[in-house]
Amino acid sequence: MPFDYSKSGLPDNVKWKNAAAFCNKWLDQNMSMFGPERIASFMEHQPVAAAKLIIANCPGYSEDSITLALLGPARQIFMQNERGLEMAELIFGSRTVALMKYLDGQAIPNGDTGMPVDANRLFLVEGLSGMNDQIIGRAKIDKHHQVRWNMLNHYESTFAGIKGQNPAIDKIFAEALVKSRAALEALDNAPKKGPKPPQP
Repeated sequence: MPFDYSKSGLPDNVKWKNAAAFCNKWLDQNMSMFGPERIASFMEHQPVAAAKLIIANCPGYSEDSITLALLGPARQIFMQNERGLEMAELIFGSRTVALMKYLDGQAIPNGDTGMPVDANRLFLVEGLSGMNDQIIGRAKIDKHHQVRWNMLNHYESTFAGIKGQNPAIDKIFAEALVKSRAALEALDNAPKKGPKPPQP
């Protein structure tokens, strides 16, 4: 079955519905080989799960942070040019666009002390999605193995600078870091398959 926002368990919020719809459309266009059921599963386990994690663990969360969590990889639709950003502002509002730019390193908040807080929360929940999807439970080394190590190193170094702001999510994130490092180290240390070298 295709993704259905009304069954996601999220509140009936027009901006959030639109964000999820854009994410789903992006996946349909770019990941069509997986089919609607796997795309629906991705929606539930990544953008929707990320949004729910913020809602459940971050009192005073902003509407904009949930919007961007649900928009997921579809942010790039709007970040391509000024016309896209104008469209995003019409659909989601000016602060969501400002936060989108801030996440992309294009702007700094002008007296908006909540924006770095939102950005750090998005880093945590999206990092959790990345670790659960790409690293934890990985069964074999493939051509992206070093990319996964790079991801983990980035998650670890960034987390070191922001931990303490969101204690509930910090605990979940720290546990995922441990599992991720253990998974990659296990792959590195696994006996290599193939013919053994001749004995002297």
